[in-house]
Amino acid sequence: MKTCLIIGGSSGIGEATAKRFSSSGYDVTNLSRRPCTVAGVKNILCDVSDKEAYGQELTKYAQGVGRLDVLVYSAGFSMSAPLEYVEEADVRYLYEVNFFGFLFAVKRLLPVLRQGRGTACVVSSLGALVPIAYDAFYTSSKAAVNALIRALRLELSKKGVKALAVMPGGTATDFTFKRKVYKRQSVGDYRRDLVSATRFLQKTEQSGQSPEAVSKVVFRLCARKKQGVYTSGFINKCAALLATIVPQGLLSRAEAFFYFRLGKK
Repeated sequence: MKTCLIIGGSSGIGEATAKRFSSSGYDVTNLSRRPCTVAGVKNILCDVSDKEAYGQELTKYAQGVGRLDVLVYSAGFSMSAPLEYVEEADVRYLYEVNFFGFLFAVKRLLPVLRQGRGTACVVSSLGALVPIAYDAFYTSSKAAVNALIRALRLELSKKGVKALAVMPGGTATDFTFKRKVYKRQSVGDYRRDLVSATRFLQKTEQSGQSPEAVSKVVFRLCARKKQGVYTSGFINKCAALLATIVPQGLLSRAEAFFYFRLGKK
């Protein structure tokens, strides 16, 4: 039986991905703070930001599994905050969850990924290409993830390990409502634009893809042993293409219109 480890599979895209791999015959284990309730999925309860406990659990899993066919990293954290007022601890926590959690999972699990000639897949974001207003931290962490995948593809392919990132755009999950939004009274004269940008982002996410649609793309790409950075959904693919060919000044003006004018409605 093929093996799959989902990190962050207790809800949203991670949970849908755990369900899809489990229903396709994989032996699936989830690692997250809360358990995944999908039938047949085993759980390891751990916070990826707790470096010591996280490292121990990954090592223990690797020792027990022998070989790993698929690693899917779906843990994530987002916040709406202006740079001038953001707390350093929040930024560091975001990077621990969004970037370092994946990086060190691959490092710890590389021996069993090599044994299974497996795929290390991370759920990235279209925000890596199309910046999210007042969440420069999430945007930059996902851009870092994409760059990491491209570099690991070169580094690991000769070892038989595939490196893959999937960029969904807005996705209708509870992630929208778990975002840390700084209170109006704590952001000075940014408060009007912050509220508008957050409102627009929430609308975009909740009217976007289903987590099941994203999990289908993740499963297909992993099954085909694809490598590199891919976008999930036709509209998102078009947005990603435009982000690479539209002049940066024009792109920024369009973003400002959506976030700061449409977001007010």
